[in-house]
Amino acid sequence: MSSGIRISELSISEVLDNLRERKWQIPRFQREFVWDTSAVAGLATSVIDGYPIGMVTLWEQPTESHIELEPLSIDDWDTKAKAKVTREFGHEDSNPSTVKAILDGRQRSTALAMAFAGFAPTFGLNKYAGKYFLNASLKDPLERVIFKKKSAIEKEGLTNLNACISKGYFPLASFEKDQSILKQWYGYIQLLRDEKVYPEGEYPEAEELERRDEILQKAFEGISETKLGACTVPQRYDLGQICEIFETLNLTGMKVSTVDLINSWLLRDTDDQLHLREWMDTLAEEDGAVGWSVPKKRPELVAQLATACFVALTDLPTKPDARRVAGASKTRSITTVKSSDLLATPTQHWINVTNHTDEFASYIGAFQKVVGDGPFGYQQCPYPISSGIYVGLRWHKKFDPEHTHGSWQVGDLDRIYRAFFWRNALSTRYDQGFLSQMGTDLVTLKALLATKGVYDTEVEWLDQVEGQFQKEIRPVDIPSREDLIDYLTNGRPGGALQSALMLPMVARSTVDFGGNQLIGDTDTRTEIHHVYPTRWCRENASNEYKELLSQDGEGPNFANSIANLMPLSRELNSEWSSKSPATFFAAKGVQYEGAVAEALGQVFIDKEGFELLRQGLPSIKKFWLHRAGLIADHLLEQTKL
Repeated sequence: MSSGIRISELSISEVLDNLRERKWQIPRFQREFVWDTSAVAGLATSVIDGYPIGMVTLWEQPTESHIELEPLSIDDWDTKAKAKVTREFGHEDSNPSTVKAILDGRQRSTALAMAFAGFAPTFGLNKYAGKYFLNASLKDPLERVIFKKKSAIEKEGLTNLNACISKGYFPLASFEKDQSILKQWYGYIQLLRDEKVYPEGEYPEAEELERRDEILQKAFEGISETKLGACTVPQRYDLGQICEIFETLNLTGMKVSTVDLINSWLLRDTDDQLHLREWMDTLAEEDGAVGWSVPKKRPELVAQLATACFVALTDLPTKPDARRVAGASKTRSITTVKSSDLLATPTQHWINVTNHTDEFASYIGAFQKVVGDGPFGYQQCPYPISSGIYVGLRWHKKFDPEHTHGSWQVGDLDRIYRAFFWRNALSTRYDQGFLSQMGTDLVTLKALLATKGVYDTEVEWLDQVEGQFQKEIRPVDIPSREDLIDYLTNGRPGGALQSALMLPMVARSTVDFGGNQLIGDTDTRTEIHHVYPTRWCRENASNEYKELLSQDGEGPNFANSIANLMPLSRELNSEWSSKSPATFFAAKGVQYEGAVAEALGQVFIDKEGFELLRQGLPSIKKFWLHRAGLIADHLLEQTKL
């Protein structure tokens, strides 16, 4: 082995081979895998784009290592034994002659194995159970790499390669075990034009095939050419020295965000008067912007909303010119809220936004009221950037000359935007990214509003709006009442759809039925707890209720479903603890009247549902289905003009 520290580069294939053959192993003192699926997808996107993906730090080990090492692993669940198990990656019979310990890079290594080698838990309810795909189904997807849960893969029929390719999804991990990346992606390119892959009548047009072929070629180039840096430390260093080396290595690199770039030129253009991040801190305290202006977590959201306001303004001589972004050959027109558009948003517009902080914050708050009937944070919102359509159109109404508006009023915007938002959310139309589409939708709604005065009656105008909406979002793409009830009573669907299904109960609830406040400050989420506690469900999962209350059986997972969740303060939940609702209500003398009835009604527990809760275990399934029906009816009502 070498006596000095050395730096090398490895291809994605070489990294996966080292992990499969267990030549790279994890010290027991390493923290567990903590990345979420979006972070894994982000790393995979960097790979297919050919961008740098960082470095791992490896420590050469002797044959008999003095530290405990193990193969790459993730947590899983054994449904038969009903016990937590560890799932290891790689070949079980591997016996490498040399081993390297991954000191820094466990997260990155695990993510690469998940995305490109299909490493995943077998238990379907595990958040990592699923597969990553290159998305070529949309012309302008924000997320070119998407994660689909195991349940979604089965529901959408993406269980074989032909079905995936016919729908424009290309699995990053081959369906064939240990298949080479070259053979895998060459096969995709061949199958792309094979008519046998596509259902009758669904063979793409030549232009679409060329577009998908180009996406595949670029992705293959990225996967083939991307290298992972590896810093290998020889075994002669002891653990104390390793810590010192690691501390030095970990200081390299600095990420500059889009908001930091905007902030720098705003300070320059305003003689240090406009500090964007400080203004965001001020905005965060304004009514309406609480939970939306969160500069430490998602500063780009406020920048996107501000740019949406610029997009919404009518092109008049008084509208400021876009900035020329450094490195660009010419000034670009701003039509979306992509990073390049944020950077091109002119200083004068930012000055106008920051000079009207009250109005800006109030429009964000009005958006929440329109779609949710109450306040909620961006983390609880499906597609939070879509709020930019509403905020932008309110900005247009306020700051554009009156002759550019037509005769529409804010109430007209509220009416059509609510329906548009919920059709988008329930159809998951924006699921694969929509930064360009959002700009187009903003212009579409603006044009529809402008035509209001052309029609003799509101009914005629709304008929036109309905026709346009149906062109954008087919009615069949919106789940039926039965589909919604299924989503609401069988575990949680995840992603934006889950946020949409939960949003009404979250937004409408300000206090729980015990009178405790539910709205947190800054970006704190409203706490969600189980109506029938999971511990209580486990303890009562026997005899005729075994299948009903089981959380890992073959039937619907009622216990972990949205129909079994409600906003509840920590104080009240600690009293509720592991009791059934019937026991708790009886002990506390809770009656469905007054403030209790109002608070429970806001979370879709009506008088009938309350009585079902009081009846206990025999009526538990009726309660879940009844409550799911109430939520489904409310959601579908929101889609109507």
